[in-house]
Amino acid sequence: MKVKLITPSWFCMWVERAISMLDDIINNNEWKKVYCVHEIVHNPNVVNYFKQKWVVFVDNYEDIEDKQNSILTFSAHWINKFTLKKVLKDFYKVINLECPLVTKVYNEGKIFVERWKTIFYIWKKWHQEAEQIVEFIQDLWWKVYVFLRKNQILKLDKNTEIAVLNQTTLNYNYFVSLIWKITKKYPNTESMWNSDICKATFDRQTALKNSLNQIDSLIVIWWKNSSNTKELVKIWEETWKKVFFIQSSDEIENIKKDLQNYEFVGITAWASTPTNEIYKAWNILNSN
Repeated sequence: MKVKLITPSWFCMWVERAISMLDDIINNNEWKKVYCVHEIVHNPNVVNYFKQKWVVFVDNYEDIEDKQNSILTFSAHWINKFTLKKVLKDFYKVINLECPLVTKVYNEGKIFVERWKTIFYIWKKWHQEAEQIVEFIQDLWWKVYVFLRKNQILKLDKNTEIAVLNQTTLNYNYFVSLIWKITKKYPNTESMWNSDICKATFDRQTALKNSLNQIDSLIVIWWKNSSNTKELVKIWEETWKKVFFIQSSDEIENIKKDLQNYEFVGITAWASTPTNEIYKAWNILNSN
């Protein structure tokens, strides 16, 4: 069995930044309680690492009792800027760990509202990033139309001035095809095209597509909450070839017997996977 490491597969730079920032907060505020709203990143191992450092993860910051003596952080997946502004006075310190690429979408949304554009937002429902951006635009007292499928595109006057925003972790090819459909229907459409697709997401999708003919099975180190990994899986499932899901290299032992049926195995991972975890999996497979 030959093993191909599909790169890039490790931490994206902004995930690494969020983790480093939270580490610094803990080290520089030894006697303060630190809270994080939602998972800092979609990785249970990273979350557990910070739990061991006494970080408390919450879904609702309003339930925190001793706010004035506590540090509140918001995850890398973005937080509504109106919410952020509202809590600044309540806590000892408030720090936003959001990914700058998501901040970019927020800024574009604000600009489009100021320019009176009709906003289409392409999203995956229930994802934190998407919900917060939609909530922010609505807090600006502006209408935002949300959808994911081509058959969900609204029927408006063809001369309507449309601005398209999108969740950063969509499938790039599908997103482009959707933009073409919208632009054909509404010629006065403004979009960032590929610039709002997270680079880590785009690079992983491209690397996997370029490897499809070189492997006959795939191992995905993933977490079920990760949108960018789900898009990787969709690309692979179109080949009808075997895919194995693991959350860490420790689970390779569970699939070792099945892997013997394949000659060329690829490894990829979601953007919140530590580099050492991927190389550990690669080394285990190559040692067998």
